[in-house]
Amino acid sequence: MKRVTTYKGFKILQRKDHTTQLPVFAVYTKEEWAYGEGFRSYEWEACSMKEAHEFIDSYKKMEG
Repeated sequence: MKRVTTYKGFKILQRKDHTTQLPVFAVYTKEEWAYGEGFRSYEWEACSMKEAHEFIDSYKKMEG
C-alpha cells in the first residue's frame, strides 16, 4: 500500500517498511518528487505523519 499526500508543498509517501511491515513516511521536496520513481531520494523518513509534518515545519524555518 502506497499513499501520497501533500503538505506545504512537500510530498509525503506512506508505505510499509519491508522488514517490519510498519508504516513509514518518506518526505520529498517538490523538486525531488519531480524526478520520478527510482530517481528521487527523500529528505526524511518518519515513523508517523505527525513526525513528517514536524520535519517539514522545521525544514521551512531552516530555509529562512
